[in-house]
Amino acid sequence: MTSTQTARPALRFLSADTTTGIVAYAVASQHDAKRINIVSLDTQTGATYCDCKASECYHTCWHLVAVVEAWNNEQARREVIWLTDAQLVRYGKKHALCVSTYQARTGRSRIEDRVALLVARGEYRRRVRLSLIERDALISQRAA
Repeated sequence: MTSTQTARPALRFLSADTTTGIVAYAVASQHDAKRINIVSLDTQTGATYCDCKASECYHTCWHLVAVVEAWNNEQARREVIWLTDAQLVRYGKKHALCVSTYQARTGRSRIEDRVALLVARGEYRRRVRLSLIERDALISQRAA
């Protein structure tokens, strides 16, 4: 991020309608502190909608790209959460190799591989944190 860019607020998941396939996220407005923008994605058609000021003026806003990325990240997270530890390590190594191979061959890697690698790393760190917490709890119980 350059010094002229500002950090964008994170999208917060609101809802998913299983009958229509539409997911909705909320994001704080960068122009009005009291306003919350709603961004939605039709997961079947890929259509996006936002009610922010830019969209009201028929401009393309950053929310439309962010909602697709947020949904893809959520899907990738759900993919790895049920893997065993060994499967998770293989999954992460596979995508790390894909990222480095594409980077070496084309100068950039695929977004899907980068997302999968980040999600695998995040899930691995979450599991390590949980095991440390469980270990500390077990030690506390034995000491008591």
